[in-house]
Amino acid sequence: MNYILISRGDNYSNKVKEDLKSRLNLLNFKNVEEDIIKNNKKDIRLDYVFSIGGDGTFLRSVQSFYEYNPLFITINTGNFGYLCEYKKEDYLKSLTDLKKRDINYKLVSLLKCEINKFLKDENKYKINEYYAVNEFRIHSSNGSTLKFDISIDDTFFETLKGDGCLIASSIGSSGIAKSLKGALIDNEIELIEFIENAPISNNGYTSLSSPFVLNKEKVFCFNNFSSSFFNIYYDSETIEIKDFNKNDFIKIYLSNKKIRLLHNKEKNYIERTSYMFIR
Repeated sequence: MNYILISRGDNYSNKVKEDLKSRLNLLNFKNVEEDIIKNNKKDIRLDYVFSIGGDGTFLRSVQSFYEYNPLFITINTGNFGYLCEYKKEDYLKSLTDLKKRDINYKLVSLLKCEINKFLKDENKYKINEYYAVNEFRIHSSNGSTLKFDISIDDTFFETLKGDGCLIASSIGSSGIAKSLKGALIDNEIELIEFIENAPISNNGYTSLSSPFVLNKEKVFCFNNFSSSFFNIYYDSETIEIKDFNKNDFIKIYLSNKKIRLLHNKEKNYIERTSYMFIR
């Protein structure tokens, strides 16, 4: 079995990394270095990814390795780590759970963003695809108001004027979505949440001005942007949009692509939510 250990880089996380590496090697697991994986993408099988740090470390690990369809083992060695299944005090329990005959894991659907650019010379669209655990956030790149049209399942919904908007998964509802006054949603419910970011509201213009929670089948489409330059942020990454024209459009929806997380049955979701956000 091949595995990789991704550490946040602080002293404690690195100590946990080295301890896990020693124990995994005794179990005849094979450690694969990150540069070897990137240089031999088609020839390397990756069974396990250990994320040792916090939520940010986990999100970066997913972006780097989700294409290999590994089992992600998430260990929190920081202060928050809301998405992590194992606390720093019981990180060895992850190995106990991993050695069980029937490994208990949960599936998490990834959000998908399709950026459709029309190639005039070829009279066709070029589609770039991106995946995220938490959210995709369309945002003005220079601080000016961004105006664009929003459709849901091919039905026009609204024209938004503001800083932008966010599409989050249920897992992502605890991140930036919550900071934008979105609903905190049980991770076991599959859905998508739409939140406007600082929309303009006056006598001449108004918008929904409320979080909008929809079923997992809905597809959002964004077009007719007032600016050809803006950014799309997702998890730990940034997409700089340039020369976006009137024929281009963006689609965001919950995809069929899933990642696997080793599940800690002793993790109490309600208790952890109370501890993280209230106490």
